[in-house]
Amino acid sequence: MSVLDEWAGRRAPAGADPGGGLPAAVTDAVHRAVSDARDVDDFDMRHLRYFLTVVRSGTVSAAAQQLRISQPSLSQQIRRLEKRVGAALFTRSSRGVELTAGGRAFLREIQGIPGQLRSAIAAAAPAAQVWSVGVCGGVPADVLIEVQNGLPGGGPHGGRDAGARLRMRSVGAADQDDLLRTGELAFGIVRMPILSPHLVGAVVWDEPLGVVMARKHALADRTEPTWSDLARQRLLWYDEGCAPGFADTVPAHLARLGWNSVLHPVDQDQHALFVHALETTSDLVALRPRRAVEKEPHLVWRPLPTSRPPRERLAVTAAGDSHAARVLQRVAGERGWGFFAE
Repeated sequence: MSVLDEWAGRRAPAGADPGGGLPAAVTDAVHRAVSDARDVDDFDMRHLRYFLTVVRSGTVSAAAQQLRISQPSLSQQIRRLEKRVGAALFTRSSRGVELTAGGRAFLREIQGIPGQLRSAIAAAAPAAQVWSVGVCGGVPADVLIEVQNGLPGGGPHGGRDAGARLRMRSVGAADQDDLLRTGELAFGIVRMPILSPHLVGAVVWDEPLGVVMARKHALADRTEPTWSDLARQRLLWYDEGCAPGFADTVPAHLARLGWNSVLHPVDQDQHALFVHALETTSDLVALRPRRAVEKEPHLVWRPLPTSRPPRERLAVTAAGDSHAARVLQRVAGERGWGFFAE
C-alpha cells in the first residue's frame, strides 16, 4: 500500500483531528491529491520530459539527440503516452511535428509540473539544492560576480539555503523561458526587457550604453563621435534569439535619436569573437556599457551623442510561483536588486 493510500484509508480515533494536526483546508487538498494521484499511478514522469522536449525541438529526431536516445525509441514512447492520454498529441509531417488541439491542451496543463516538483523537493530539503543558472551571451564578469555573491550557494553567507550550490552555464535568452518553466534552470540571467509573462526577476545591472570600437578604428581618436560619424558605421549586434526584446528596442531607440544603424548580427556568446569582429572590420562598431569593456586592451569606449542613451539592464529571472522565485525576491531585498513581477 502506498503512503498516499495509507493517508486516505486510515481512520482517526474518535475525537482526533482527522488531518493529523493539519488545517482542514490542507487536509481536504491532500485528499483531493490522493484521488488525483490514484488516477495517474501508471503515469511515467519520464514521458512528460519526452513530450516537452519534442515540443521544444519541433522534430522527433532533434529531440532524440537532445535526450540521447534513439529516434525509434522516442517515437515509441510518444505513442505510449498518446495511448495513455487517449488522444493524439502531435501531427507528423516531413517538416516535423505540430501539436494537435489535444496536444496544446495537454501542454497547457502539464508544463508547470516538473518545475513544481523541483520546487517541492527544494522546499523540503533546500540544503541539497543545486541551483542551475542560465547565462545569456555577453554578460560582464561584474554581473556574474554579483549574482554569485548574492544567490544562495554562491557567496559565504549562511541562512536557509546555506547548503545550496550554484552551477552557471551558457544558455541563450530565447531558450531560458522554457527551461525555467520546466525546472531545468532555477535562475536565468538575461537582458531586459523580458517578454515572458511567466517570469519574475530582479535587475542587477543598469548602465548606459556607449560606442565600442577597435583602437585602430578611424573614429577611435574622437572623444565624442557625432550621429553623422556613426551614420557611416555598421552596428555589431545581437541576433533576436540571443537577446529577445533588447535586440529590437535598442535599435528603435537609436533610430529615434537619429541613427538608423545597419545591423551586423554576430554570435556574442564568446567575447573573443566579439573583439575579433571589431578588429577585423573597418566600418563596424558595437554598443556596450563602459564598465563592460574598459579593461579590454584592444577596444575603446566613447559616449553616444545624447543625454538619454539607451541602457543595458541585466536581470536575474525565475519562474513565477516557484521556490526559486521566492528565494530571488528575498535576495533582491537583501542586495538592493530591483525586484519585479511582469
